[in-house]
Amino acid sequence: MEDKSIALVGRPNVGKSRLFNRLLGRRSSIVHDKPGVTRDVVVERLGENLSLMDTGGIGASSDVAEKAIAEATTRQAEFAMFASDGIIFVVDSKEGLTPLDEEIASKLRKSGKKIALAVNKIDVPEHSRRASDFYSLGFKDVFEVSAEHGRGIGNLESYIEREFGKIDPSAEDDSEGRIKVCVAGRPNVGKSSVCNRLIGQDRLIVSDIAGTTRDSVAVDIDAEMQEPFGGLSSKFRLFDTAGLRVKRKINTSLDFFSSERTRGAIKNSDIVFLVIDAMEGVSELDKKLAGEILEEGASIILVVNKWDYAVETFRESPLSGYKNISEFKKSFESAVRDSLRFLGDSRILFVSAKENTGISGLLKAASVLYKKMNENVGTAKLNACVSKLIRQSPPPAVMGKRFKVYYAVKTSSRPYSIRLYCNTEGALAESYRKYLENGIRREFGLGGIALKIDAFGKPKLNAENRAAPKSNAKKSPLKFSKGREKKPARKRVSFGGRRK
Repeated sequence: MEDKSIALVGRPNVGKSRLFNRLLGRRSSIVHDKPGVTRDVVVERLGENLSLMDTGGIGASSDVAEKAIAEATTRQAEFAMFASDGIIFVVDSKEGLTPLDEEIASKLRKSGKKIALAVNKIDVPEHSRRASDFYSLGFKDVFEVSAEHGRGIGNLESYIEREFGKIDPSAEDDSEGRIKVCVAGRPNVGKSSVCNRLIGQDRLIVSDIAGTTRDSVAVDIDAEMQEPFGGLSSKFRLFDTAGLRVKRKINTSLDFFSSERTRGAIKNSDIVFLVIDAMEGVSELDKKLAGEILEEGASIILVVNKWDYAVETFRESPLSGYKNISEFKKSFESAVRDSLRFLGDSRILFVSAKENTGISGLLKAASVLYKKMNENVGTAKLNACVSKLIRQSPPPAVMGKRFKVYYAVKTSSRPYSIRLYCNTEGALAESYRKYLENGIRREFGLGGIALKIDAFGKPKLNAENRAAPKSNAKKSPLKFSKGREKKPARKRVSFGGRRK
């Protein structure tokens, strides 16, 4: 059966995202009272062969968002209208019919698509009375709904199933077998630009204004892998995310939800393209983000974007000490590896989303790294590696116990987990754990891969259980021999050398 899609369109702040979440039966798009929160097109599976698209508000004024973003949001909504099989035009009964509603209705009638009118916010009788105004727009299928409280949603769902297909939000999508890749980084490093180049079209809004992307947007990509990459996976699910900030700079609920969505996308991804700005290098926030990504079990490929600016700057004013741009690039890469030690031998990709250079290597690098993550490691080789590391630098004693490893085995791929069967868990000091991780990473070429070592043995040591007696029974002050109690020795007193 052919897949079909429905787009929710309308002016800003009429409740499209709330209706989107209501139809899905879960929170997918960020809902906020501030107009212009949704900007990119968000797509979710509504049924086995049915998708639902949430779009940004058409005709956002400059006081709602920056002009460039407002215009881009409108283009995105128009793209969704063009790509969809049907449209649900959402209007606001609380505010009543507006000239912008009439303008959008005129555009929709020219589209030739199946159109239903959803008069939202029918929460009180006064709003319901205003709903009659919208019938003048001339649409045949009109539904009075409350996305907030669920009123009238059943009638809208019946229409969708009749015209487009069965609604089943729990239906499994085709993400199974796809490498889940997330593009993350600080605000305004060019994440959406990189995504657009990977997708091959301007699906995501790009602006010089930091914070343009608010929600996490997922897009499926089927890439062509030519030799020598022919045997690698070529199916990806790509997530563009909002820029992550340090927590103390998250000042609004919108910033909070955007950050949480980004962290959720990272948590569900296999590989993260961590994008940094070539003109700024690795910042302290980049280091913190890298730590968060690895903590979630995702592996990292570092993407240095805006490299064209670095090249142009070097040509205009060559830096002293460097013969050419290649030598500067090599030094730049070395400095990055010093800042992010976990990268090891992992590739650092220099790209320009603006000039579309270096982008073609991103998905190939992700596929290679994904294969490395999932490769089986020979148990004999792993144990030989661990033994060699321990011989080279024996572990320190912890509370009188020295860490001993009896056996090592790989237990999972995300994160890449090594279990060490040992004498006592608590004898593995954190610094020594890091030493083993770095050694294993070097030995097996696991640069950029999230690596975790689990110690499995006797319970962890602590001062309390070390001091506890083996038994609570009181010990007799008398000594025993062959089951008989010895009598106290007779006290002898000496007088002038004679005994009495």
